[in-house]
Amino acid sequence: MNKVATRQASSRAPKLAPKPASRQRGPQQRAEETREALLTTGLHMFTTQSYDGVSVRALELEADVQRGAVAYHFQSKEGLWKAVVGYILDRFTNHLGPLEPVLKDLDEEARLRAVITAFVRFSAETPELNRLIIQEGREPSWRLDYLIATFIKDRFEWVEEMLGLLADPHTYYMSIGAATLVFDVEYECRALFGVDPTTDEFIKEHAARVADMLVYLRRKEAGENHDR
Repeated sequence: MNKVATRQASSRAPKLAPKPASRQRGPQQRAEETREALLTTGLHMFTTQSYDGVSVRALELEADVQRGAVAYHFQSKEGLWKAVVGYILDRFTNHLGPLEPVLKDLDEEARLRAVITAFVRFSAETPELNRLIIQEGREPSWRLDYLIATFIKDRFEWVEEMLGLLADPHTYYMSIGAATLVFDVEYECRALFGVDPTTDEFIKEHAARVADMLVYLRRKEAGENHDR
């Protein structure tokens, strides 16, 4: 083949395919991936271990990121913990927030059932919120104060306003426990009953039964108040 033919053949040769996007990650994308890895790892470790039992280095090793990443992205372990709380609460708001505009058009019982159904489904998908509250609710700390100030107190008042449930510790903890516990002990449920509590069928049935319980309590309370 002469030189001209060689040049023509070369010009017709297919160009090399571009490198996969993952190999062309820029600094911003790498930073976002590192931050997400730390949030995901913090979500797991802070909800399964005590805060003091989780070291910054353990977080970085588990997340498979460079030493110093926690300080770079979150300033400190406390900063990462608060970011994890915000991460969970964003999920909660995104899950239950869309309900608010329609709740006011429902009667009291329908409102209760709608909220309980949404909350049970959220708890099945994100059991870490209840685990974190249980973890931090065992003793006084700045973290418990932070959770109460940023979420628990607002949730408590919102339930009172939207559902009209009696604001006493018995009803409150019965409601939260009934809605969330089975998802915190998923594998116990599997072992005892041979049932997967994360299936859609189970979640719907569980939400209906929790709502039935609260409707009964609400009717009982209304009847007692009427008798007085």
